Amino acid sequence: MPSAFDQLIDDITVDAYDTSEQLSGFLEVFLSEVDVPTLAAVLGIGVEVVGFDVEGDERRGLVAKCRHRQGAGTISLADVRFDEESIAGWLHAAYRTWLHLKPFPAQKPSDWSLT
Repeated sequence: MPSAFDQLIDDITVDAYDTSEQLSGFLEVFLSEVDVPTLAAVLGIGVEVVGFDVEGDERRGLVAKCRHRQGAGTISLADVRFDEESIAGWLHAAYRTWLHLKPFPAQKPSDWSLT
């Protein structure tokens, strides 16, 4: 049975022919739909996500540029947890599903305009 994210994943990756293009599709939707900085958590520690990127390694996937009162750096986007009722949380759950990882809990935001 298709997951709640299958249509969203299809929409994001519709014109992508390989993993690199699919990652680019996810990057574009995160860049265009998620207002930064946005609050998130990494290993239960609160951080601000200030951007998203691909560092050129398909195996690592997308990264989140994070800052915390003790510093800043990048981390695999798969390891970041967003508010489950946010657009970032909804997109992140689809991204983790695409990665074949169990998505963190997420609800489709009422103000979500895409699929």
